[in-house]
Amino acid sequence: MAHLSRQSALAPVYTSQDRARYLTLLGLAGAVLVIARLLPPSPRGVGTHEQLGLPPCLFLKLTGVPCTSCGLTTSFAYAAKFRFFEALVTQPFGLLAFFLTVLLVPLSCYLLYRRIPWRRVIDAWLAKPMTYALLALYLMSWVYKIVVMRS
Repeated sequence: MAHLSRQSALAPVYTSQDRARYLTLLGLAGAVLVIARLLPPSPRGVGTHEQLGLPPCLFLKLTGVPCTSCGLTTSFAYAAKFRFFEALVTQPFGLLAFFLTVLLVPLSCYLLYRRIPWRRVIDAWLAKPMTYALLALYLMSWVYKIVVMRS
């Protein structure tokens, strides 16, 4: 019996910081989706972010090779306009990131409603494998973007 009470005492508790994190995620995801919807995608497959006042990709300018994020904003802009094929061929990881961003909206609402502690989400058994899988997909998309821009 002492084991059960000790275990529940160590379980994460929902706090106002958890609520703030979920509300922040919800707000950021919503803002990113609205901005992506408003941005016209660059036909070059890169450079859409420049419409936000950001500079051109310095890595691409100096090396002639796209950086790991080249094409992500353009891909998001296509996806936000439901042009999923263009989003995929522009930057495959961008399309995946778009869908994950869309998923964050109802997920954040659910976690807020159910009052699930942030720590419980972060410590979930799938968190590490998902992080590694996303990193691998991100790097494979970078290689894809390099190949496409070199062709």
